[in-house]
Amino acid sequence: MPKGEEFWNPYRWVPVSREEVAREKPAYRHRWEGLAGRLYCSLEALTPLLIGSSKGDGHFIRSGRTNQPFIPGTSLKGMIRSLFELIGNACIPFPNGYADAQHQLSQAATGKGENWRLDIAARTFGYLNRGEVFAGLIRFTDGELADPARESGPFKIVVGQPRPEEHTPFYPDRQRRKFYHHHVGATGLVPAPSTITQTRTVYPLPAGVRFRFQVHFENLREEEFHLLLYCLVLEEQVRVTLSKEALGPKAQEPVTLTGPLRHKLGACKPQGGGSVHIRIDRMVLYPDLAERYRARAQAAQEWEGEPLQAELRRRTQAIASRQDATMQHLRAMLIYCPEDPRKPIEYPSYQWFQDDRGTPLKPTL
Repeated sequence: MPKGEEFWNPYRWVPVSREEVAREKPAYRHRWEGLAGRLYCSLEALTPLLIGSSKGDGHFIRSGRTNQPFIPGTSLKGMIRSLFELIGNACIPFPNGYADAQHQLSQAATGKGENWRLDIAARTFGYLNRGEVFAGLIRFTDGELADPARESGPFKIVVGQPRPEEHTPFYPDRQRRKFYHHHVGATGLVPAPSTITQTRTVYPLPAGVRFRFQVHFENLREEEFHLLLYCLVLEEQVRVTLSKEALGPKAQEPVTLTGPLRHKLGACKPQGGGSVHIRIDRMVLYPDLAERYRARAQAAQEWEGEPLQAELRRRTQAIASRQDATMQHLRAMLIYCPEDPRKPIEYPSYQWFQDDRGTPLKPTL
């Protein structure tokens, strides 16, 4: 929310860690070391969901084989990696991206040959920079539609957003990452105001649609695996206190929210789309990957139901207990709570941006 205004800008900023980026030797696939297995996951849309096609026609991308909507594995991987980078204090994967110098792609790796070291995101998800390549240790399958679903809409929404070089209050500095507010329970998308001419028409899938996907992994260290699990399931119950200053000019006292954390995925996030709930339904770990390839493998360890939930809580507890600035602000943005008072969530008019380029934003907490 800009100071003195009553609307909430669709996104806010979560600060990155100021600690030095840690790097370690990557685990190569042929070594067959570390943790290997599969995660069987489901994804449910909590608000309208749109993963756009390359046609740019506003429709959900569809499989060339089945003609059914699907979520590309690259979209799922990118969403989880962005969280992984933030929480794990790692670098962004693209050159010249919007990040501070400490977290630019050039800082993800150091050394050469036997002394080559990668940060936690690069050695887990992969690294590519100026001819240096590491394939990574994780693969996401495409998300397949669990039940038949029809597109909703049409919805006419705003396109475009503030530019970093022109609206510095909305891009305060490069030591933060952008996250979008949830529109809890939304069944439609925020329509474009009549004063804005930059619009497009979209046809998202409705809230309630479900997909299934898998995550395959190998050679992960314990800390890499635990961070991956946390970034997938997040937390089911958190408490977030918003200060009077963060709540705006009409706030009389701080407000404490309780609820789960949920992801945002795909297009239309500023207009309320893309809130999703990811669950791990089954987890399989292979005790000895080398023996598995020799056909002498021990039985895989498998978890489902409450034993799985207990194992997930055990493995993610250290991250869930963190109270540093990054985690506190992240929880304030990802909490999915019907009582959240941060409303209405919308972009100001084009004229507002033209007339007022200097109004600073309220704090997140």
